[in-house]
Amino acid sequence: MSPGSRVAHHTPLVWDLALVCYDSVSPIAVVGVPQGGGRLSVTRYGRGMASLPVAAPLPARTHLTGPLRPGRVVGVHPSCLYVVSDPDRPDGTGSVVAVETADGVGLPCALLLGVDRAAVPFAAIEVGDRATVGEGRVVAGGLEARVVRWWSPPTVRPWRRQGPRWHELEGLLRDVRPPVDPDLDPHDLLGRGPGLTPAGDDVLAGWLLAVHHVDDLRAAPAAVLAAAPTATTALSATLLQEAAAGRGVPAAVALADALGGRGDVAPAVDRLLRLGHTSGAALAFGLLRGARAASRELVDA
Repeated sequence: MSPGSRVAHHTPLVWDLALVCYDSVSPIAVVGVPQGGGRLSVTRYGRGMASLPVAAPLPARTHLTGPLRPGRVVGVHPSCLYVVSDPDRPDGTGSVVAVETADGVGLPCALLLGVDRAAVPFAAIEVGDRATVGEGRVVAGGLEARVVRWWSPPTVRPWRRQGPRWHELEGLLRDVRPPVDPDLDPHDLLGRGPGLTPAGDDVLAGWLLAVHHVDDLRAAPAAVLAAAPTATTALSATLLQEAAAGRGVPAAVALADALGGRGDVAPAVDRLLRLGHTSGAALAFGLLRGARAASRELVDA
């Protein structure tokens, strides 16, 4: 991922989450507090432990507020880190939570910080570090992300009956090379490709988002979910479960909504294609596959 940037300010700012209430699902309120120095201002507990407030995803509330579980860091990037809980379970069903900076992509399983990547909050954390998840916080390395409020990840809205605008999406993707064949069988897409989120899984996630409100079409892509914990990465398996619930990164949900007649397709495609190295394109081709099928279903309804 390319380094993020922040609008220049005359005085250094520390970004923190405004505490509204523990049950709030309204948009996150972020405030800038001028500080005398340029270093990140945090609360510290014990030797070297930095504690930062986060807004946590409401669907993960039970998981995050339950008893402490052992975890392990499985990925670290400038804008996010990934922690899998119960990493040693033989069935591979440990859930992944992300901790993201304010300029991250907005994963539906992410705890959102009030600082951007320029503050380098994950600089001292490495893949393989021990972690814990539960009791309202995620601790990894020298960082504690403590939940102070909740946010509701975007969910695909029902599509209008005139049918999805998949022809428009198909035209916009004509010169885009798919990172994997998006027409493969779902089981052949699962886990196909390198990285923490293989491109085949991103295709499946887009497909699941597109057919979320068409019950008869959800069975085919959803059939792979049971195999996902042992067939792909823990992060990707978690994101596929989120997609099956109609939740995804804002850019993907925005394109799904546009395909259903709620917004403009072209700018939504442009925004999604800027996501990651292959993820945006793979999600777009998955949405196209699902939208084609949904179009036939909605027309026949």
